[in-house]
Amino acid sequence: MNESAAARHDDLQPRVDTRCVVCGSDDTRMVASATELEAQRRYLRLFHRRRLRIRRGEEDAALEERADFTQGYATNVVACCECGLLYRDPRPCDDAIAAAYEGDTYGAERLEALFESQLELFRPKARLLAKWLDRPQPVVLEIGSFVGGFLAACAEQGWDAMGIDPGREVAEFCERRGLVVLRENADDCEFPRVTADCVAIWNTFDQLPDPHPTLRSVARCLRPGGLLALRVPDGLCFDRCMQVVQRWPRPLRRVLLAAMAWNNLLFFPYLRGYSLETLDRLLASYGFERVHAHGDVLTRLSDEHTKTWARWEERLLKAAWTFLAKVGGAPGQQRSATSPWLDVYYTRRAGSGIQSAQLSGVEDALAGDRERGGAQRGAMLLGLVPDLA
Repeated sequence: MNESAAARHDDLQPRVDTRCVVCGSDDTRMVASATELEAQRRYLRLFHRRRLRIRRGEEDAALEERADFTQGYATNVVACCECGLLYRDPRPCDDAIAAAYEGDTYGAERLEALFESQLELFRPKARLLAKWLDRPQPVVLEIGSFVGGFLAACAEQGWDAMGIDPGREVAEFCERRGLVVLRENADDCEFPRVTADCVAIWNTFDQLPDPHPTLRSVARCLRPGGLLALRVPDGLCFDRCMQVVQRWPRPLRRVLLAAMAWNNLLFFPYLRGYSLETLDRLLASYGFERVHAHGDVLTRLSDEHTKTWARWEERLLKAAWTFLAKVGGAPGQQRSATSPWLDVYYTRRAGSGIQSAQLSGVEDALAGDRERGGAQRGAMLLGLVPDLA
């Protein structure tokens, strides 16, 4: 890790005790302790080192978005006893999180590989969105546009698309490709009212320290009947994996850990893990109603640096997880805990307003968390890492 990246990670220490952003409760149960997460982080680095052809001096860039993440600190992952939301507790302060995303660096070669992988992922998602976006040239806004894979897929459809992302390097990368990206944080951007036909938040909603300001802005800028598309890691899936991983025999445990590693579920590098139930409850307060949901796996991680056998391992494990999720779910109905990722689509009910009375208690509690901070629980116990291999 380079010096600037190391400095950002030093700032990302879990100092803020938090609570559930869905229901406001602080009654939780432990899903994975800070010690367990540190062990998973170490396992994940060894896992990808073995599968990559890395030249000396290239390890940091190669492991970025594979084993090195913005949320790369060890802390507790807990589940809300009231609604089931998973989240990291404690976590870094809002300013430290924003600064870390702004300064993330990948390098030109990795950015190109990520773009190709993201474009491969988002082309079919854009085709699915076209079923709902029946205007001649719909206006699409993406929050957290990253390397611009979705924006490029929208351009192929002939849509008017714009992205928002705080990262300097990724915003400049998108600009060089002719994609429109504002370098802003979602909470700071004032969206024009009633102008967007679709707002997409792929792989970003789970990283928002407080989703409520963003949801208020989205509700204001969407046209009547507009679509909100979300892609989030399935918190219930991680919870279920943690319950079974230590009980399974060693061969099955190795398979499960490898499948989690290829889907960026191991170490749970996200602020929150939503489920269909927690998303529905949160979004209903802003007048949104779910119209579609399906499980998914992570976009392809392997690239030209990945060993051939590891490429096949990734394909087979993701195909197997996709098959098992379809078998385990009810026909025509997506259920949480069956897939590592969830794609969920909402429309805003005509004439619906924001239920401010219902939200005020939750937001007041969250504001108190940000002001109060808290002692740093879950310190890294670097000498006590169990063998997960």
